[in-house]
Amino acid sequence: MGYLLFDQYLYSCFQKSLRILDLFSNKRFITYTLIPAIPLFLFTVMAVDPYLWIGSEIHHFYIELFAVIFSGVIAFYYNLHARNLNDKFSLVIGIGFSVSGLIDLLHVAVSYSLMENSDFLNDFIPQTWFAGRIFLSSMLLVAIAKYSSPFPEDLVSSKIDPSDTQGNKIVRNSPTLNIDQKKLTKSFKNISYYILYS
Repeated sequence: MGYLLFDQYLYSCFQKSLRILDLFSNKRFITYTLIPAIPLFLFTVMAVDPYLWIGSEIHHFYIELFAVIFSGVIAFYYNLHARNLNDKFSLVIGIGFSVSGLIDLLHVAVSYSLMENSDFLNDFIPQTWFAGRIFLSSMLLVAIAKYSSPFPEDLVSSKIDPSDTQGNKIVRNSPTLNIDQKKLTKSFKNISYYILYS
C-alpha cells in the first residue's frame, strides 16, 4: 500500500514537472515573460551589490531619457489607436502617457542642465518623478473606471445590429481603419532597416 502511494506521488510530481516544462515550449511565454525577465534579473543582481554598478548623474540622465522615449512610443501607439478606432479608453491612456512623458522630459532636461546645483535637485527630482507617476496612474484609473467594462461581451453585443434578421451579426457604427497595411509594412521595414544598419 505504501509503495502505491509513493508511486502515485512520484507520478503526480512527474506530471507537474511536465507542465512546467511545457511552459518553455510556449512561444508567448518565452517572448513576453522569459526574455524580459533575464535583464530584470541581471539588474536586480547588480542593484543588490552596491559596488558592482556605481551610477552617476549621467547614468540617471540616460535611464530617464530612455523612459521618456519609451513613454512617447506608448503614447503614440495609444493615441493612434484612439484616433483610428474612436476609442476613448485608448485616448485617456494615450494622454496619460503623453503628459507623463513630457513631465519626465522636463525632469531629464532640468536635471542634466543643473547637475551641479544639488540643493535644488534634491527637491526637484523626486517631485517631478512623483508628479509624472501620479498623473499617469490617475489617468489609468480614470480610463479603467470610466471607459472599461468588466464584461467585454457587453460592449461587443451592444454593437451588434438588432435589426439584422438574417443572422449575419452585422456590427453597426464600427469605424473603419484608415491604415494602408502595405504602406505601414513598407515604412516599418524602412525604419527597422535604418535602425539596424545605421
